[in-house]
Amino acid sequence: MSFLSILNRLVTVLLLAGTTLMLLFIVFSGAIKEYPFNRFYWVEADTSLISTDHGQFSRWTFWGICYPDELSSTESNNCPGLGPDIPISPFDNFGNSTALPQDFVDSRNSYYYLSRFSFPLLLVSLVFSGVSFVGSVMAPCWLAMREVVTFFVFIACLFCMTGSACITAVSVMTRNQFNHAGMSSKIGADLLGMVWASTACLLILFMLTCVSTTHKLYKKHQDHERKAQHLQASQDPIQVSLPPSGLPAQPEEYTQAPAHESAGIRFFKIRRNQDKVEEDSIV
Repeated sequence: MSFLSILNRLVTVLLLAGTTLMLLFIVFSGAIKEYPFNRFYWVEADTSLISTDHGQFSRWTFWGICYPDELSSTESNNCPGLGPDIPISPFDNFGNSTALPQDFVDSRNSYYYLSRFSFPLLLVSLVFSGVSFVGSVMAPCWLAMREVVTFFVFIACLFCMTGSACITAVSVMTRNQFNHAGMSSKIGADLLGMVWASTACLLILFMLTCVSTTHKLYKKHQDHERKAQHLQASQDPIQVSLPPSGLPAQPEEYTQAPAHESAGIRFFKIRRNQDKVEEDSIV
């Protein structure tokens, strides 16, 4: 195994581990009231003019609204009525109020569905990222796992990118409307930074896995072509060289004379030898 192959596999495992960890923080931020999950939020605003049932300030997470003691507080421990996929929609969260910015009422569906769809999209991305991480660890033991990891990384990247775009859009829209109404508001830079960092990591992972898989398949194709050429060369028939004249070689025919002809020939030779002996004796 080459050094580049080992380095590529190590980088893939580390990036998948980091992406899965960040997506865990993103999905479960607000659900756990312990550090560091209680420090993350999408957007916060001064909602004292809208509702004072729980507190002066409000923070939105995927699991509900938290009410910190002050704006930009490092912790959010007062989070009643938590549940999954709570929308970032002040009209649905607080009801209609005269102090509520009008855009939250007129464009209620935009805020509601953008925030509601972002949670399942990022949750699916977390699942595929986790499966890809396990698959990348098992890749040395299972040769076909490389192609599976590439497909899972693509799915995770697609869902993460879509979910990141949705939650970023609704967070920025909410902050802008509160600020335009004279209510202090800010977005959670930490959580938005993590969601886009996860997207960037998945994009890098997708390119790495694609290049690695393509290179592996190309090497397999070359090996297959080389074996096929070697097999074809070993099965070629032996070529027989023709005579220099270019004429086809004629097989030699051997004939055996009949028995009576061979007997006559022997008799003639014996008789001839006897006559020669007699002549020599006379001389």
